[in-house]
Order: sequence, then C-alpha cells, then structure tokens
Amino acid sequence: MRKTDTQPCGLCCSFCRKSLDSVSKLISSPTDNPRAYICDECIAVCASILEDDRDRLPAVSGTPLNVDEKHPLLAHRMTSLLLSAIEHWIRHESLGVDASHELGEVRKIAAEI
Repeated sequence: MRKTDTQPCGLCCSFCRKSLDSVSKLISSPTDNPRAYICDECIAVCASILEDDRDRLPAVSGTPLNVDEKHPLLAHRMTSLLLSAIEHWIRHESLGVDASHELGEVRKIAAEI
C-alpha cells in the first residue's frame, strides 16, 4: 500500500515521501510547527533546478554571477568549523534529539565570525 500525504510515514521526506531507510540522508526542519524533512535526493533535484535557472536569471545586483569566483566567506578561517557545527546540529535535529546544545555551538561560532 502506497503512503499518501494524509498517512504518516514516520521519518520520511516531506517532498518525495521516501523513508529514512531508502535515502542516504534525511534533514529535518529546525522547528516542530510543522516538522518537515527533505532527503538528499530532493536536495539534489532542487540544486539542479537552481543551477539551470542561474544562467537564465539576472543576479540580484544586476550583474551576472561569476561561477568561478568563490564567496569571500568560504575563505574565512572559521568556515569549516561553522559548517561542521551546523551539520552536527542538523543531524541531531533530524533524529529528533534535543539539539539545543548544538544550536548554541553554531551561534557561538557564528558570533566569532
């Protein structure tokens, strides 16, 4: 029996409805109102759509995007530490574990930047 939007599927992607067991990664929304999940496969589809649209849409500033140019924050000394803390926080959130400590670490690192 196929699960529908009205039937709960436990931990599953809110977009494609695939279960946690059938995807590599399931990321949770940061809030419970309502709790939403997105899988790595749906993220890849979204990234592909955005990549396709990037060439057709003008940049917000009116100048075209330079895809070879990296954002200055990527070179910052704290970037890898911040991204690691964010990943740790998301992992705890997606498992339904209390992630307040992890969120505090993210905020602490972000304040240092």
